[in-house]
Amino acid sequence: MRTPASFSRRNLIKGLLAAPFFVASARGAEAPKLVDPAAGPGAGWTIAVFPDTQNYAKYAKNQAHFELMTKWVKEHRQAWNIGLVMHEGDFVEQNNIAVGGGGGYGDQNSESQWASAKRALRVFDGVIPTVFATGNHDYGVRNAEDRTTQFNDHFPLTHNPLTCDGQGGGIFLEGPPTRDGKVTLENAAYVVKVPGGRNLLIVSLEWGPRRFAVEWAREIFARPRFRDHLGILLIHDYLLPSNQRDGQDGNRKRPGNPHWYKTGLAGDTHDGEDLWNTLVRKTPNLRLVLNGHEMGAHVGYRQDDNDAGKAVHQMLFNAQGLGGGSDHRGNGGDGWLRLLTFEPDGRTLSVRTFSPLRMKEGRPHYWDDPRWRFSVDFVG
Repeated sequence: MRTPASFSRRNLIKGLLAAPFFVASARGAEAPKLVDPAAGPGAGWTIAVFPDTQNYAKYAKNQAHFELMTKWVKEHRQAWNIGLVMHEGDFVEQNNIAVGGGGGYGDQNSESQWASAKRALRVFDGVIPTVFATGNHDYGVRNAEDRTTQFNDHFPLTHNPLTCDGQGGGIFLEGPPTRDGKVTLENAAYVVKVPGGRNLLIVSLEWGPRRFAVEWAREIFARPRFRDHLGILLIHDYLLPSNQRDGQDGNRKRPGNPHWYKTGLAGDTHDGEDLWNTLVRKTPNLRLVLNGHEMGAHVGYRQDDNDAGKAVHQMLFNAQGLGGGSDHRGNGGDGWLRLLTFEPDGRTLSVRTFSPLRMKEGRPHYWDDPRWRFSVDFVG
């Protein structure tokens, strides 16, 4: 998402108050307990989700905060039974600048920003498999002026052997040729076996995915061998803090909508409503959509039945405007990450939002609010 220097605490509060209030019971399950972070929940299998991390990367003083977050996940992988790490995109603020952006746009050049993201996330290499989406700031010069990216230079197909070792090992299934006829992690499918639970089919798509990527994803989900898998879509932009899908109101000119960027002006792109109509609603086994990108309240949730009558849980989680936002005095995002725990009952997903940074600083480290702590039911 765009990160203007003018984003303030007042804008954050305004967004929080404007967002519709959904209690946990509306999602069909009791909210999870706030457990001792060091001990974990005691049962279940967890995915750790990182939101947009560009505000850590773009300031030298904030880069260590992202490293603290990833280190905490690695060190507590057994307590939480963390079997997968996800990143929702926007690893950097600018993909290709020679000097820091200045003002609210940071003090680090792109080389430093990408190196910071790589340094923080490489702790998972060979330890926990990873699934990444790409965001608008990961393309072009500063903000998706075109589809050039340094993402593949720092996170090539085989960067983490538990994701893909190049010899058929890892969770990676396949991807369509994206760059010069080569397969990259910009569009990729993964098969993950959850201990004691349903197997997952996860598809991550590029920023503002093009038609070929969406058509490929639809074909993957439709394969008979995946009929009983729980499908998950990881995408940078989809749901808004208003709990509407991006573009659901017909406004494709809103700053932040993929159609608004230069990468989408020709029409070959998809926002949230486009994805709902062309992919999500038509896919019986696609039951969970995760995205970042949006600010304001930074979170959103909605549940809709797909064309097969099955509930699809759609979740926005971001934190880039928290902890001071883009201001040079900010800390990059207050250290918030999301812990998604598949419970032993095989149907409940517990959602908790936790900050290792705030815990280190002696501040409240769980976000104890129904929009940030809730459960959903995958019955059916």
